[in-house]
Amino acid sequence: YQGLSKLHIYKQWYQRRVRGRDEEVAKRFKIGEGIECCVKTSDGKILSGGKENELKLWDLKTQKTLFTSKNVPRDELDIRMPVWIRSITTSPTDSNVLCVGTHYHQYRQYDIRVKRRPILDKTWEELPILSLVANDSHCYMGNGKGDIGRIDIRNPKEINKFKGAVGSVRSLALHSKEPFLASVGLDRHLRVHNLVTKEVEHKFYLKNKLNCVMFTGEAVKEKGEEEEGDIWDQLEEAGGKRRKVE
Repeated sequence: YQGLSKLHIYKQWYQRRVRGRDEEVAKRFKIGEGIECCVKTSDGKILSGGKENELKLWDLKTQKTLFTSKNVPRDELDIRMPVWIRSITTSPTDSNVLCVGTHYHQYRQYDIRVKRRPILDKTWEELPILSLVANDSHCYMGNGKGDIGRIDIRNPKEINKFKGAVGSVRSLALHSKEPFLASVGLDRHLRVHNLVTKEVEHKFYLKNKLNCVMFTGEAVKEKGEEEEGDIWDQLEEAGGKRRKVE
């Protein structure tokens, strides 16, 4: 999507690449101004939101909105709360429950079957919530300070914090099978947290400021397998036979 108003849908959605001039666009339609986040749901629909742009659920076939959120009521001084959505996610098994992080450090949870306003509006820390990711039971969030939190979607009472992150957290990813949460941000580190202990299992310095992370579908290699592969890479062929390098 483009930051101003248009959503471009390509025939091969899963490929992330720079669009060239001759690349074929399958569909194109406007989704509003000030878009800051746009994600695909598990059932093939699109969620969008941004600055003064309410949360919307789009049907790609009809190019029409299926759901549009409604802003929270005015406060006790009759002051309107500005709309500024910075991150969106949804459960992989229930696309009716939508999770939103705002620029004003609010975590909001919607159930499109119940009402347009959030069923939960909770303030968390002091900086914008820039990244969200969810599984069947929990939603994980990262903010501009470097905090990572977890809230139970089914019983959202309190937000538990993870230790170890430092810089602004720009992206989170959950492993599909193992209890791991990956995070990257402006501190140039990739961290992998254990969801059970909430401790950092792995940490890598990657030199550049990072904006996105994801797990691949490849199986995790054991340490012994990696070492054996490195040894075979050092073998040289001599006369059609392999010779070990001491």
